[in-house]
Amino acid sequence: MTAAAADTTPKKLLGFWDLMSISLGQIIGTGVVVLTGISISMTGYGAPWAFLLALAIVAIPSLCIAALGSAVPSTGGNYTYVRDLLGHKTAFVYLALLVAGQLVLASFAIGFAEYADALMPGMNMKLVAAAIMILCYLANLAGIKTAAHFQTMMVVVLIFSLLLYIGFGLFEVRDFTPYTRIDTVFPKGIGGFVAAAFLLRLSLIGSEFVSELGGETKNPGRLIPLVMGTSLVLVTLLYVGIAIVATGVLPLEEVAGKNLAAVAKIIFPPGLYVAFVAGGIMLSLVTSLNAIFAWCTKGLYMATEDGWLPEPLAAKNRFGIPYIFLSLFFVVGITPILTGMSLAYVTILGNAVGIVFGLFPVVALYNLSNRRPDAYAKAPFKLPIWATKILPILAVMIYAFGMYLSRHFIGVGGFATLILYAALVLAYAFWREPVVNAQMGKAKAL
Repeated sequence: MTAAAADTTPKKLLGFWDLMSISLGQIIGTGVVVLTGISISMTGYGAPWAFLLALAIVAIPSLCIAALGSAVPSTGGNYTYVRDLLGHKTAFVYLALLVAGQLVLASFAIGFAEYADALMPGMNMKLVAAAIMILCYLANLAGIKTAAHFQTMMVVVLIFSLLLYIGFGLFEVRDFTPYTRIDTVFPKGIGGFVAAAFLLRLSLIGSEFVSELGGETKNPGRLIPLVMGTSLVLVTLLYVGIAIVATGVLPLEEVAGKNLAAVAKIIFPPGLYVAFVAGGIMLSLVTSLNAIFAWCTKGLYMATEDGWLPEPLAAKNRFGIPYIFLSLFFVVGITPILTGMSLAYVTILGNAVGIVFGLFPVVALYNLSNRRPDAYAKAPFKLPIWATKILPILAVMIYAFGMYLSRHFIGVGGFATLILYAALVLAYAFWREPVVNAQMGKAKAL
């Protein structure tokens, strides 16, 4: 038995509020800070409604992951879903793409630094971005429970700040009729409205990654779908309120394409404005960064147990954290900062890779009732069999459209790099497969 395999039953540490804080922190981030203003330029007063359509779009793949998390909860959830329901080589390719997709870690740190510079001009933004990345990395090195407590405190402050934005702002909105008229909700037609909703979808993704913590969660079959659904609905309502304030206080031409700070300067006294930017906008970026560090190593740890990676890489520190894997994600996240990549490019590229690897666990649901009928039958949250077949197909269509929308931003070079990376990973998977088969054979014999 390998050292990694010797610890296949992690302690059940995370309860509802721990999981909820990680989910909320993962969802609320650069999306609402950056995308709200862009959506206003696309659909005007339709932005609040576009958030509701975005929820419907996100709900389809999220339902797939929630059903898997309820039926077969485990550490490294998405990796194990793909491995058991689509095949072990496919699972390793998924995992490698997931690692590459965490370039998005840099977007949260860079965004934090840009807002810090807005409050205190002249700061070394690269140094600030690197420092906040290091802080979250160290917090998660100290253990999952420590990181969850850190996350809970940040999320409480974050949500309070955003609620203040809504509370102060709604008193400044004098006319709500534009939100009920077709010409102001669809100023660029249905196409512009739908395009805005697909864009805002990026601000709602993230709850699905709590399934990565199934092995560390109390009663995961019930809590994973409950937390995913609850956090998505709460965040959407929060975003709708923010969008109403963002569109209703100033003329649209003054807020289209702008971030939330433009309206915040109007509705808040100077001191409270600073507190909002620091406690709301900047903290939202930190919570997203911290949440990714909380779950990102789980799949790699499980892959090491399966033989895909050398056993020493799964070494844990005294807090039970696989510190080498966590350090790998830290390097992936800090590299764009040190190389000077822009916030826009890192965000779009990371989300594009996320669209690709996000397909794998969603499609895995298609095989759940056939390959794991016992788990499907006993799941606390269970979709009808017809839904397990249709929803993955709909999700593939949604993700494909999202990739189509990203094509101009990423460019030929970005797509070529992604294809080359995937090819190298696939070649490694075929080379390493005999070792994996041998190790799995030994595990079954035991």
